[in-house]
Amino acid sequence: MTSGQQQLHLGLDVGTSGIRAVVSDRKGVCIAGAEDRYLTSAQKQSPTSWVSLCLSVLERLSKDVDLKSITGLAVDGQSGTVLLCDVAGNPLSPAKFYHEEPSEDATDLLSKALGTGVASLPPTLGRVVDLWTMDRPSTFRVTHQADWIAGQFCGRFDFSDENNALKLGYDPAAKEWVFDPACLPFSAQALPEVRIPASLAGTLSASMASRTGLSAACRVYTGTTDGMAGFLAASGFADLKPGTAVTSLGTTMVLKAVSPCRVDAGSNGVYSHKLFNHWVAGGASNSGGGVLLKHFTPDQLKRLSKQIDPTVSSKLDYYPLTTKGERFPLSDPARENSTDPRPSCDVAFLAGLLESIARIEKQGYDLLSKKGVPYPAQVRTVGGGSKNHVWNRIRERVLGVPVLTAHHSEAAYGAALLASLGGRAR
Repeated sequence: MTSGQQQLHLGLDVGTSGIRAVVSDRKGVCIAGAEDRYLTSAQKQSPTSWVSLCLSVLERLSKDVDLKSITGLAVDGQSGTVLLCDVAGNPLSPAKFYHEEPSEDATDLLSKALGTGVASLPPTLGRVVDLWTMDRPSTFRVTHQADWIAGQFCGRFDFSDENNALKLGYDPAAKEWVFDPACLPFSAQALPEVRIPASLAGTLSASMASRTGLSAACRVYTGTTDGMAGFLAASGFADLKPGTAVTSLGTTMVLKAVSPCRVDAGSNGVYSHKLFNHWVAGGASNSGGGVLLKHFTPDQLKRLSKQIDPTVSSKLDYYPLTTKGERFPLSDPARENSTDPRPSCDVAFLAGLLESIARIEKQGYDLLSKKGVPYPAQVRTVGGGSKNHVWNRIRERVLGVPVLTAHHSEAAYGAALLASLGGRAR
């Protein structure tokens, strides 16, 4: 167990499968970690279960670290997941998740109220209207998943961060909402006060200090989205400069790069987050590792990959997609998966898939470059695909730059870095 004299920082990541905690020291060294998973879909969707899982994770963490040594914490959550609560944090609605589209009634109501087209409406705001119309409470707070959990620790539910609030309609450049809050069908007082990530939100409440074993002096800082926390984990604070790039290769492929300017190009699926004094531009493709699993088992992927020469072009030109439609680097809802013709040799087919996905990655960085984002000098990579070393070599050939597996990839570690930064800013 670590010494109580250390100043440690806690990051909590609320993911799609469970909750993960990471503790780091002042130098950013990962000291300990713990996780707990949702057992049922109902548990995954229940805000009260999120708190129970947080408590469970902290109990597991206490076996490896002195919780009293933790001086600050931050939470990251799923971007666009939102719920309504009262001023004490009691849920007034279920959570509405990032992948749930707002109803037509909600978008019509907002479009008329705000005098704007449906296509330009912030998606999270539509989810808020859906939740509000269930019971139409007169007084409530709009809280993102990360906000609500952080609020459970400090007893406040009136704040958010610039990253989570982006899809709610907050403009981090203008420091204001993109709509007139007075025109909302509910009170503008329901909207959170938006701050930069790593801002002080409060100190631990007496009740949570008692329930968790954390120090009552532990500070709670504003967090970020899971995607931005993962980017922070992979890139680290020291390397946040234009051109810093991270590709996440999971079921789909997400590209993010530090930009000297804000880049928003909805027609290409490009948008930007504000991160301190930087912009982070990027987009998400529907191509990625999920396509590979439609054709091969994990064991087959390992075996066949070893037989591929990454220095030789496959001469196959596919556009592999996990589902119909593409978001980035081109926005085309009708785009079909293209993996024909399939050679009789499985090794050759896999090589063609890996190379084609790498070309989509390059198209993404080329597009960002055309929009003013420096082409990366190197790409740090995370996700399941980053563990395929042959694929990384293929990507290096296609991208023309080194592809390095990131030392840290967990969003919880990125949240811990935010808590550390908040502590240093005091």
